[in-house]
Amino acid sequence: LLLQLGANVNARNSVGLTAIRRLFTPSELAKGGVSDRIRLLLSWGASFFPEKEGSREGCISSARKYGEHELANLLESELGGRRCEIVNLKSRPELNGKACVADEYLPASNQYKVTLEA
Repeated sequence: LLLQLGANVNARNSVGLTAIRRLFTPSELAKGGVSDRIRLLLSWGASFFPEKEGSREGCISSARKYGEHELANLLESELGGRRCEIVNLKSRPELNGKACVADEYLPASNQYKVTLEA
């Protein structure tokens, strides 16, 4: 709800952590079930920052360490988890211009598996 009302997805808390970075802390990853929350933040444009633990690479490493391999794979792809627009889809032209979230990169076809937004 806060994101829909314009909250800054990259705001930092009192110790300097963004919401997405907070989900990659050992205590959160050890609990499990963070993937949906991370995907939500990514779809709203959450960014990774260059500091070691907050970088994309640092978060991928943390995800793998705690067995979140699917999440790590998602983060390794350029558009993983991001909201996008479908363009130049010749097989289903009625989908061009629709909003979606990139779920998985398919390297064999250089395409993404996406979920359409309602």
